[in-house]
Amino acid sequence: MNSYKLEIYQRPLDAIKSGAKRVEIRTNNSYEAIQYDQLNKGDHIVFQVISGPPFVGLDVIQPNAMTVEVLGVRNYPDPRALLMAEGLGVLSNLSDSIDEGVELLYSFHEYKEMIPIHGIFAIEIRVIE
Repeated sequence: MNSYKLEIYQRPLDAIKSGAKRVEIRTNNSYEAIQYDQLNKGDHIVFQVISGPPFVGLDVIQPNAMTVEVLGVRNYPDPRALLMAEGLGVLSNLSDSIDEGVELLYSFHEYKEMIPIHGIFAIEIRVIE
């Protein structure tokens, strides 16, 4: 089992805490050490709350805010495929349609550039701390 520190905004962290959000969506990028295709069932993610949104850097305002266990990792070629398979619920009610969801995901920092290279990952999680 490996443990990874990942940055997250407060709102999605609250949705994870409440049980409303059980899937975290990520893509490989230049600013995180983890490569999501190497994440495995049983690994732990320790979320660090960062300032924002919008993306303003990786200034951690609450370290070690929550630890979750990875239950599964699914890779998709693009946001549309992810949303068709996982459903809009993975976006915590931020979008009302698949098209809106695709637009939202491509608006995240570096996602438009990195998804064609790495795909996009649905990481199924459960809170352990």
